[in-house]
Amino acid sequence: MDANSVTAICATVIAVASLVVSIMEARASRRHNFQSVRPLLSLDCLRLNSGLAGIRIRNAGLGPAIIRVATLYLDGEEVGPWEKQVVDPLRGTFAVWPNFTSLRQGKPIPVGQELMIFAVEDYVPTRDAEFWSAVTQRIRIHVQYESVYGNERHEAWFEGSPSYKPGIPWQGRNDAGSSIDGDAQTEPTQSL
Repeated sequence: MDANSVTAICATVIAVASLVVSIMEARASRRHNFQSVRPLLSLDCLRLNSGLAGIRIRNAGLGPAIIRVATLYLDGEEVGPWEKQVVDPLRGTFAVWPNFTSLRQGKPIPVGQELMIFAVEDYVPTRDAEFWSAVTQRIRIHVQYESVYGNERHEAWFEGSPSYKPGIPWQGRNDAGSSIDGDAQTEPTQSL
């Protein structure tokens, strides 16, 4: 082998190595870009001392969440999408007509936004016991969402509130994440 052949082989090896490094760098950059705008939705139930009580959705991720599908389950049975015409019959069963926010397909939830998607503003325990029972025990919500890239499938579940022992002070606990204000009483829930 002469010097020209060795030089050509070395140049080819360096070019192939450079191509491999470039491909790996492009993949790492793409992966970083996906992660840098990844949304993270959580759903929980809360009851504030100010009177607001209900179901909250919030985006604690790094990018906006685009809703794909949000499905309501009542007593373990699928009712339909989390939209006005499906939820209104349920709203009519309570002593006070709860506020409602739809989670339609394509709806964006910006980073850091918190929405009360089903709530009463002036919760009275004697009057709204049935509402709170529905929120904590009967209603389940499944939300499928994606980032602005649009090809991922993330999901979050609202599972109500697990049973808890009476006499445990919930005020000041931070089991379900941060609350809207310092006077909040937050019930822990599961979320993805």
